[in-house]
Amino acid sequence: MISTSASIYGRRGFSLLTALIMLSVLSSCGDYRSQETCGESIPRGDKGRFIVNKEGFAKDSVSGVTWYRCSAGQRYSNFRCKGDILYLNWQEAMDYATEFSEKSGVVWRLPTDNEMQSVTEEACVAPAINHNVFPDIAVENHWTSSQGLHQDIFRCAVNTYSGRLSCRQARNVAQPFMLVRED
Repeated sequence: MISTSASIYGRRGFSLLTALIMLSVLSSCGDYRSQETCGESIPRGDKGRFIVNKEGFAKDSVSGVTWYRCSAGQRYSNFRCKGDILYLNWQEAMDYATEFSEKSGVVWRLPTDNEMQSVTEEACVAPAINHNVFPDIAVENHWTSSQGLHQDIFRCAVNTYSGRLSCRQARNVAQPFMLVRED
């Protein structure tokens, strides 16, 4: 039988151990609160490697992929994204891209992991995306087309706060997504 003092000590010991582990994990991840936001660090008008137009498209001059500058569900108007962002689970997002392609006559799809990470900025956060190219992007996980290597219940998403990829996103969770096409 465990004494009361040992039981209390055990809980304190566990709490201290848990706190030390969490501190270690957080320090290895970096402290994003100390980083500049992209809105502060990217000069106004700087579009990096993207060529943008008034219709709401941004062509990546390196990869050749064309992005719609707003999240799915929104429309680009007067240099802003307007309307409500669609939050769909992974399969619904994939189906949306297919249906959108059929109706528009242009093949649109969700970006791959590499494509989504290619638009993120390493030097800034909140969102870690160039706001001059992608205005009004939600600071959330965004689906990619990738399925990942884990169980079938998971899919991949990029967190736009930090630009980090996770392939452990439950595929039935509703999240925003972006659309790309190849010209």
